[in-house]
Amino acid sequence: MATIRRLRTQLHTERAFLRQARGELHVAAQRFRSVFDQQFQFMVILSPQGHVTEISEQLTLRDGAVPADQIIGRLFWETVWWQNVPDAHTLWPERLKRAALADGPLLNEDVFNSSSGERRVAAAAITAVKNAAGEVDCFVVQATDITDSRRAEIQRQVLEAQLRETHKMQAIGTLAGGIAHDFNNILGAILGNLELARQDLGPGHPAQARLAQIRQAGGRARSLVQQILAFSRRQPHDLVVQPLQPVLEETIALLRTTLPVGVSIDLRLSEAPLWVNADATQIQQVVMNLCTNASFAVRQVAGRIEVGLEHLSPPERLGADGVQGPSGDCAHLWVRDNGVGMDEATQARIFEPFFTTRTTAEGTGLGLSVVHGIVAEHGGAITVDSVPGEGSVFHVLLPLAARAEDAPPAPSNGAVPPRGEGQHVLYVDDDDMMLVVVQGLLQNAGYRVSICRDALTAVASLREDPAGFDIVVTDYNMPGGSGIEVARAARAIRPGLPVVISSGYLSEELRAAAASAGVQHLLQKENTVEELCGLLRQVLVNDRLGP
Repeated sequence: MATIRRLRTQLHTERAFLRQARGELHVAAQRFRSVFDQQFQFMVILSPQGHVTEISEQLTLRDGAVPADQIIGRLFWETVWWQNVPDAHTLWPERLKRAALADGPLLNEDVFNSSSGERRVAAAAITAVKNAAGEVDCFVVQATDITDSRRAEIQRQVLEAQLRETHKMQAIGTLAGGIAHDFNNILGAILGNLELARQDLGPGHPAQARLAQIRQAGGRARSLVQQILAFSRRQPHDLVVQPLQPVLEETIALLRTTLPVGVSIDLRLSEAPLWVNADATQIQQVVMNLCTNASFAVRQVAGRIEVGLEHLSPPERLGADGVQGPSGDCAHLWVRDNGVGMDEATQARIFEPFFTTRTTAEGTGLGLSVVHGIVAEHGGAITVDSVPGEGSVFHVLLPLAARAEDAPPAPSNGAVPPRGEGQHVLYVDDDDMMLVVVQGLLQNAGYRVSICRDALTAVASLREDPAGFDIVVTDYNMPGGSGIEVARAARAIRPGLPVVISSGYLSEELRAAAASAGVQHLLQKENTVEELCGLLRQVLVNDRLGP
């Protein structure tokens, strides 16, 4: 009996220990499941053969709530995440073999499918868990979805590339602006000496025709300088009501010499003049960019480019999508090519900055975005029709403007400059060629001229004889002192003395600074030959007559 009682007591004790062990095991299992499910990473436990034995709740919830019973027991590479990844059937068994031999986690990245079919990217670590005998008991796969961070990294790289491109374009713009400034002085000297030669020869000389051709070429060069300045320094628009046809004719004349061999360009213009309120230089840039793109598109074929202009009434629509331009009557400008064309995906992005189908050496992707910006700033609209293999047509719509009947006629090439009456002009410029040319022009026009090569000398001359000058004409950008400083000194030395500032770039900042210095008259430097004498006459007559 004692033995039976002792065995019963021992059994009771063992049962108590068993209940306690079961309780502790239950608590441990709950703790494991809680930790397993609440990991921020996705976790899967695989059998040595690769069957799924455990899966974290995070994975089923984040992946479209895939029921665990559809995954447990299946080979990992045959689950929903690898349905459209053919290599998974050979890749994962090989990975498990390598993980079993590795001393630590085996790291890898994978493209997988969510349960909705979306392709995503995960970074994963595979760890082999071994028993006391060194055999693989299971594999633990921990993974993190890095799709969003990968996309963010790609976007960051794109933005950094765009920023580098912007900095490069700014550097190029600064260089171009400096070249344009110097070229303005050279052009001023060429055109000024040309005008002096025409005056010396007289209107009936046989060389006048040759000189007129040189002057026309100089005008084209001056237009190119304006385009460089518009590109490099965001030159403000000079909106003028003008017919569009002459702008296109001049632009096409410039383009013909730059197009590749084998590319022809035709111009189809409306017979009726179409007047628009536009900056001619900016419109030229639009046409040049569109034609440059067209020449690139037709480089593999016998290329044809057509530039056209016609009147478009409000009810008329353009483009496959029925894009409509400004509400009133429009000037419809188009550029058509027979090149490679574009698919819909490309058409949807062509006006995005830095988007391009060309190689890095062939373009920056800024041309069409600049075109879009110019057209929008002119109150217009732009659209494109294109079919792959059949070419493209870009349509630009600009609102028509009423012609100003009282607009002053354009000066003729042979016009005699307005003459002075012996007034004394102080001319300030750091460029020797401009000094000589302007001095000659003004002297031929009846003025007395004193020249200075820098701001300090000019101010000293004003202080020496404050009443000796009738007007000051000064360049803006000079070493040792700007034209604004000359104007301020002139205002302090002799209030009311008229000052004209000449610059190749009349920015809004310059206009504001000139106004604060009391300067009412600014001169576009490359227009010195045509406009300076007339401007001096206007200023001096107004000064004499008073308000």
